[in-house]
Amino acid sequence: MWRPEDGGGFTVKSCYKLLERLFLLNDEVSVGEEVVFSSLWKCRAPSKVLAFSCTLQLDRIPTRMNLPAREVLEPDSSNNYVFCRRRGETAVHLFIHCEVVSRVRLGVMSWLQFSFITPHNLFVHFECWENEAKSKKLTLSFRLIWNASIWAIWNMRNEIILINDALEVEELVERIKRLSWF
Repeated sequence: MWRPEDGGGFTVKSCYKLLERLFLLNDEVSVGEEVVFSSLWKCRAPSKVLAFSCTLQLDRIPTRMNLPAREVLEPDSSNNYVFCRRRGETAVHLFIHCEVVSRVRLGVMSWLQFSFITPHNLFVHFECWENEAKSKKLTLSFRLIWNASIWAIWNMRNEIILINDALEVEELVERIKRLSWF
């Protein structure tokens, strides 16, 4: 018997609502952030990408600043940012404020023929992408491209760490375009 549901039957929706109450409300997610999460899950990206995007929004991805807190890395280990070599790799810096990733974002925005001022956090960053869309169809496309961008940047970061690959901005922009189409 599934107690959270009135009839005792299990549904994915009731399980999701239970988990949402347990985890999201404890983190005090604002109404605006709830709207972003809802919009993220309406995207047609693969579920692993959507799960990563939500984890990113909550700042729970394994950046070099988060790993010592999880006791994966020693507290005094290097936490230099992979792309620009600055100290303190955070999710916000990685996906918004890094000058290397900014060039990638400008390349993607040039492809889409829009631009906006760099926001201060990832929730606003996602909303900026959505607000550039002039129709419902474009909104769905821009959500997908935002997710493809985040996923491609993260994978490039990991390739640099794991196999000493080099970052080429134009190559990463092209990878984002290909991911968006697939």
